Amino acid sequence: MTRLVGIFKSKNIIMKSFSFTADELQTGRRLDAVLTEKYGDFSRSQWSKQLKLGLVKIDGKLAKSSDKIKFEAKIGGEFPLLETNSLIAPASQPEIIFEDSNVIVINKPAGLVAHPTAKLSQPSVAGAFLDKIVDSDLLRPGIVHRLDKDTSGVMILARNEATKDFLQAQFKDRKVKKIYTALVLGHLDRETARIELPLERSKKNPEKMMVSSSGKMAVSEYKLVAEYPGYSLIEVELLTGRTHQIRAHFAHIGNPIAGDRLYGKQILPAGLDRQFLHASLLSLEVAKDKKMTFKAPLAKDLKVFLGGL
Repeated sequence: MTRLVGIFKSKNIIMKSFSFTADELQTGRRLDAVLTEKYGDFSRSQWSKQLKLGLVKIDGKLAKSSDKIKFEAKIGGEFPLLETNSLIAPASQPEIIFEDSNVIVINKPAGLVAHPTAKLSQPSVAGAFLDKIVDSDLLRPGIVHRLDKDTSGVMILARNEATKDFLQAQFKDRKVKKIYTALVLGHLDRETARIELPLERSKKNPEKMMVSSSGKMAVSEYKLVAEYPGYSLIEVELLTGRTHQIRAHFAHIGNPIAGDRLYGKQILPAGLDRQFLHASLLSLEVAKDKKMTFKAPLAKDLKVFLGGL
């Protein structure tokens, strides 16, 4: 639910309401930490300000940042998002792989975010297709799932809310096949393997995810495609969909994604301007009993980098 209020220097700000019931993993933790993890587009300091303004409640009572959450506590409130004109179209529209009356499937270029955040208005996938989508979510119209800004490849959008619910249910129920192509540093011990490591947001750096026994289980399966001097090209299938799952998993086992400055080396390899990660395949039902598979060839900049190894 959203509403508009004339505050913050008389600008129109979208206020979005939220509510959820605390689960076992959230029990006993500080409220501000849980809110930051659950709604990552809003920083911990921003959540603290909202709590001080009395805009968050636990079981109907005003809450504080330091409150420890009890199991099945009802948490709710509202927070400001962006101005109503925050959705900006990029200079050029992403390539459309498939389109019908319910979905748009694109080959997202690197450098383009899926949607703007509470902290920054910028060109986005959501802004690129505003005229083709009917969705009451003013910040993320049509957005079913996300790819990181510097990850390229297949991404699906819903053109209406019924389809959005239908597609998101498949992602939630793990019925979507997602395969990525990645180049990692070093050589792997096995040509194929399954990685099962729980992930949670880092307390030291909220921008990163980390392997932790208190996190949510994340499962990735990979197979080796080719080896290069100092690198391994792999295909990774995500069996869960945690934030930064591939990046965090492979950094943890000592083989970070090439060009990943958040999880790997700070200096980019010569000839690579971003992380070498590409969503190459997405398979799901675009409508009831209508399953389709979409592929996107490896992005040109990644092909060029491989060719120089």
